[in-house]
Amino acid sequence: MNPARKQTVAVIGAGGHVGFGLTLCIAEGGHQTYGVDINESVVKSISAGQVPFVEEGALTRNISLLRKTFGDTGDEAAYIETIPKRGYRFVAPVRMAGGQGPGAGEQAPGTGDRGLPAARKWVLVTGILLVLGVLVVAKIVIRHHQTGPAGASRILAVLPFRNLESDGSRDYFADGVTEALIARLANVRSLRVVSLAADAGPQSDQAGWSVIRQNGQVNGVLTGAVSRYGGRLRIDAKLMDPGTRMVRWAKSYEHDAGDLLALESTVAEAIAGEIQVTLTAEDRARLRQQRRAKPEAVDAYLRGRYFWNRRTEDGLRRAAAYFQQAIAADPAYAPAYAGLADSYALLGSIGTDAMPPREAMPLAKAAAEKAVELDPSLAEGRVSLGYVKLSYDWDLSGAAREFSRALELNPGSATARHWYSHYFMAAGNLDQALEQMREALQLEPLSPSINVGVGWCLYYSRQYDRAIEQFRSVTEIDPTLPLAHQTLGMAYEQKGLHERAIEEYNRAAAFSNNSPSAVAALAGAYAGGGKTAEARRELSRLEEMSRARYVPAFYFASVHYAMGDVNNTLDWIRKSVAERCDYLIYMRVEPRAEKLAREPEFGRIMKALHP
Repeated sequence: MNPARKQTVAVIGAGGHVGFGLTLCIAEGGHQTYGVDINESVVKSISAGQVPFVEEGALTRNISLLRKTFGDTGDEAAYIETIPKRGYRFVAPVRMAGGQGPGAGEQAPGTGDRGLPAARKWVLVTGILLVLGVLVVAKIVIRHHQTGPAGASRILAVLPFRNLESDGSRDYFADGVTEALIARLANVRSLRVVSLAADAGPQSDQAGWSVIRQNGQVNGVLTGAVSRYGGRLRIDAKLMDPGTRMVRWAKSYEHDAGDLLALESTVAEAIAGEIQVTLTAEDRARLRQQRRAKPEAVDAYLRGRYFWNRRTEDGLRRAAAYFQQAIAADPAYAPAYAGLADSYALLGSIGTDAMPPREAMPLAKAAAEKAVELDPSLAEGRVSLGYVKLSYDWDLSGAAREFSRALELNPGSATARHWYSHYFMAAGNLDQALEQMREALQLEPLSPSINVGVGWCLYYSRQYDRAIEQFRSVTEIDPTLPLAHQTLGMAYEQKGLHERAIEEYNRAAAFSNNSPSAVAALAGAYAGGGKTAEARRELSRLEEMSRARYVPAFYFASVHYAMGDVNNTLDWIRKSVAERCDYLIYMRVEPRAEKLAREPEFGRIMKALHP
């Protein structure tokens, strides 16, 4: 075949994402054979179900190009017929090799004097047939991928929007706008939104671009800036190419400072259009949905989420105060109740240990129920209620219903998937727990808490080497996160590496200002390593702490268990049940409880938790 006569007839694709190409190779003279050269890698990709995005408009343009190439521009189609709402059909007569069909001297319909010799024309006809065949396969596969379990045909990564004001105290506002846009865009069913705003530190953009580069499937990157001046609010948004970092589109939007929700809706719909996703009527309705609220309530809510995301005791207390401010300003603002529920829920959870569960969780439950009452379609309210049902009511079926409903309302909620994973851990279904946690991680790859969650799933599954690797990766994301070091120590303990566990627990204690959980873990590791004196020293520290603040009974149970004192262990576990300690729901999968499970009394206690 003479390569000089290769001619590309069609390239299907858009936005730099080429689906596949067709090249017709027409030889000049001699005894060479006419042929069609189709990109082999694309055929393999289609067979494997790995088809790049093919825009509907690109398909139409290339069919038009083919028609022009063959002169098929009359009122009646001679080669390619359009089937409304279905696609395209090849309609020209076809003859079998060997003489059947039109005679050698006959012309196919419509060829007359339109250009190419008959033999060459039939090569092109064959090419059209192959193109249409591949297009049909591609379109079917693409439609399957758009409506399959993943649901998303496009992936948008979102980097933190920046605060352009000189006053750094308003960083919360830019972070809040970023989260709000992510939440709105996540309502588009054909779009997967990857939040890279979880780490708002100075290296967040660098870490975000690293994730984008590793992902390889991101179609666009959204970022921008937020500013307020003279009673006006401005959002500067830009859409960037994930490979070149070139700006594809940029636009500024302004509104009255008191109408942030309307501005968020406008920007989100514009971005959805620029990323080239198909918006259904339902998608548009969700994007345009505006929960009416007073400006001061929205502002207080954004401040609250800013501090809640820190996940520290001080941050959670400040968050609760801001959510209460929002409720005072607008008692009908449902998101503020969900935020308040989440604050109390974490304040009363093991690890934070800021409030006894019997004090914190009823407050969380009341706020979550109020959020659902005010707005049954608010996914955040359902997630909050599901967490309380799981961690405090120990109502696993009720928690599953709330988390499932939340994901129906917003499949892109990373928090819903994160906490739904904890339901599966408590239920003993660790495969499903890991699947949900990985889904959450795809939505928020830089989230330290979700990355720790992946490690929890591996730890409970007794995959200690993989858990160690995962927990180590979290210490790289946030080297000062106490929970990352503490969970890493737990995995080391199960491997019998007590000295390494002690090192990690000491780091956790240092970064948490000697929190009860870190001191209890340290005491247990000393006991497990045969260092009884050191273990008793740490136990004494824990007892001293309990005189000044709340220390969960579960911590005393874990230390006595590590020291081999079964009777004291069971006494403290009974006290943990009375306190409604949330960690008890994981005892059926907790590796440290395997020996304790042989005790009949412990079995009776667990049966009461999981009837």
